[in-house]
Amino acid sequence: MVHQHFMLVPSLTVAENVVLGLPSGRGPLLDLDTASQRIAALGDEYGFRVKPDAPVWQLAVGEQQRVEIIKALYRGAELLILDEPT
Repeated sequence: MVHQHFMLVPSLTVAENVVLGLPSGRGPLLDLDTASQRIAALGDEYGFRVKPDAPVWQLAVGEQQRVEIIKALYRGAELLILDEPT
């Protein structure tokens, strides 16, 4: 579900917000470069221009909404439920 009120940490980058709370898969460290590439690829695939290294606090509201959608897609969502999408 993509919430109406964002669940983003403003002081983190787009990529850091997307992977926040996910298991790293290999030891205690997360490969943020690989995650950033996947985030950019998802953005391209769905027509969302996202900069994985951009701090969330610098993004406009519409861009933050796209980050929330990318976050759901990154986690494997096959169906998105949008709370008040207009």
